[in-house]
Amino acid sequence: MKSRKDNWIRRFDFFALAGWLGLSLGLAIISFVLYGMDFRGYYAAASVLVSGGNPYDYHQVAPVLLQITGEMGNNPYYYPPWFAWIFIPLTALPFQVARAVWMVFNLVVWNLGLWNLGKIFKWPPEGWKRYLLYSLATFSFAWITWRYEQAGILIFALLVAVIIAVENKQWTWAGFWMALLLIKPNVTLIVVAGLSLWLMRRHQWRPVFTMVLSLGILLAISTWVTPDWYKPLFEEGFGKGLTTVLDGPDKAVALRINTTLIDWLKTLGIAFGWQMPIYVIVAVAGIIILFTTIWRSESFLQVMSISLLVSYALTPYAMQYDNPSLIIVVFWALSICSSSLRGMRVAVLLAGFVFSVIFWQQNISWAYWIVVGSIALAAWAMLLDQKVVLKGAAP
Repeated sequence: MKSRKDNWIRRFDFFALAGWLGLSLGLAIISFVLYGMDFRGYYAAASVLVSGGNPYDYHQVAPVLLQITGEMGNNPYYYPPWFAWIFIPLTALPFQVARAVWMVFNLVVWNLGLWNLGKIFKWPPEGWKRYLLYSLATFSFAWITWRYEQAGILIFALLVAVIIAVENKQWTWAGFWMALLLIKPNVTLIVVAGLSLWLMRRHQWRPVFTMVLSLGILLAISTWVTPDWYKPLFEEGFGKGLTTVLDGPDKAVALRINTTLIDWLKTLGIAFGWQMPIYVIVAVAGIIILFTTIWRSESFLQVMSISLLVSYALTPYAMQYDNPSLIIVVFWALSICSSSLRGMRVAVLLAGFVFSVIFWQQNISWAYWIVVGSIALAAWAMLLDQKVVLKGAAP
């Protein structure tokens, strides 16, 4: 017979679960109704591709943007050709209906990804604590990605798929998911390289071979469909939309602020002459830490977490909506710290800092504090883990 305490715990669990799902749905609806930005670029690029055009030619994409949304704006296409294939079926739908489908897809993928992440780390124990963490993650990481209609949640889901495939020794699937991760190389190239090196060091060649083969096939199909797709990449001003806000292909209206180390240093008031030396120091330290982890670690999750941190710390281009994958680092670090009460208290404070940034940041460059907080949390977790190993090895 269950006690009154058990009944109350079950009620807390149910309300926490309902709260997380309700919060997710509410934020997705708010994002769809009040916001929206980058889906228009995906939709327009896919429309150009369907009509036989080149999605990298902004002079072809801009008129479609103007037609479907009434403005050209800053939506050049910078993804691999095959990313546009995802949106080709949606071009058969009216624009707003297609937007809704993309939002529902992201809502489902995010919640499924979080659910599987909890099962992967088996922490917190299933119940209200886990659902509370899901809610914090949704508000701090998913909401801004939904508002901008970006692909950061898809990257997060692909990383979770890689973890599941490796855990189940499904090496072919692992390689295929790793290939798809490169739809956003600005935040995944270092991660994919780190995971590949770790797998090869352990003589697991199949996922790496599958990844390379998959990329080759995707590239070949892209070139067959659009033989000259790569030509706009070499034209002057192709990447202007990454550093400036455009209103069509020929009009720059403002400079872009990014969520990167350099822009964060500018926010802190660091003199220009010091910014690059600091970046070089951080880059050298990050590369050393990454290669040391790849060489010494037996944990795939640790290698992925450190690779993510190095990638987000050093990437020359990222926005806050690219951050959802960092929740993997938060789960990993907290799961390690959970073995120590004192360690967990510090970890909760550091995680609280990461989740708090969205409340006090003044512009998007301040979101780099999320990266800084995640690095501090991971460092604390590794320090605790090392102490446990040394204690276990003591006579």
